[in-house]
Amino acid sequence: MRKPSKRTWLIVLGISSIAAGITLALVRPFSPAPVAPEWGEIPAEWFAAPVILPPATTDTPVVEVERDEDAADLHRVPLPLGYVQTGRLAYDLDGKRVAEEVYRLERSTEDTVRLTSSGSFFFRVLFVTVSVAFEQEIELDGELRPRSYTLETRGPLGFGNQRVSITVDGATAMTTVGGERRELVLPEGNALFAGTLAAYVILPSLHEARAADGVLLLTSIGAGTGPGGRPRAESSGEGTGDLRRQEGVEVEVGGSMLVLDRYRAQTGGFGGTLLARGAEFVAFLGEGERALTAYRLDLFPRGIPRTVSR
Repeated sequence: MRKPSKRTWLIVLGISSIAAGITLALVRPFSPAPVAPEWGEIPAEWFAAPVILPPATTDTPVVEVERDEDAADLHRVPLPLGYVQTGRLAYDLDGKRVAEEVYRLERSTEDTVRLTSSGSFFFRVLFVTVSVAFEQEIELDGELRPRSYTLETRGPLGFGNQRVSITVDGATAMTTVGGERRELVLPEGNALFAGTLAAYVILPSLHEARAADGVLLLTSIGAGTGPGGRPRAESSGEGTGDLRRQEGVEVEVGGSMLVLDRYRAQTGGFGGTLLARGAEFVAFLGEGERALTAYRLDLFPRGIPRTVSR
């Protein structure tokens, strides 16, 4: 039997690519994404005088919550009942768009804060751009301590399908990836579900509530999988990272100066600059050779200004 010619293989490959493209066009996202604000709507009050650190006041509504009878043991808890923050994130890696995500942060009850998000990651396979859709949900208690986490991903023809869930009970986290379960002991401290970068949306509020001397120590609860597909959680007695409040910055937007809060973020081996305005997440500017940037596409449709000053 004569072997197929090179031209025949190219034709087959071309047909396969077209079929894959049609398959991707038929892929539906999960449930409807949270509704994000209209494009480019930066609140007028953000164009105000720079915040002097340490700030006497912030844009974040704050209530004093007494934890015990010791009046000195108080935690400031932002996000009052009914608080809602929505946004649309763009992920750029080396100047190329690799993902988009829409999120909603809401305090629905005195004892529950919930962050939901959905979106898609994009990457190239041969001549086709493959899209893997995902949904994420994070639940925190009234003091912004983690309770539960779920992440579902789905790609074309089942490629990239996975479900991850984590439930925290005191100092124990039960993680489930597929049908495999694993129990992890967490150290005391402030824990962060290390899912997509939408999980960072809670960091400004968590810093406001629980930071000491401008520094918030963090323990990352890994929401992915480690070697061999096993659930992983990064943890150590001192926490795997921190969030440090720095001097505020100004960025130029349409000829006006926009004042933003700035933090130095480090979680495990992942570090960068987090920009916010009070409780509102604005951007995360990664560092290193392949720097990842995630920013509010609904506020900055042309991209986050990279030059900051103060």
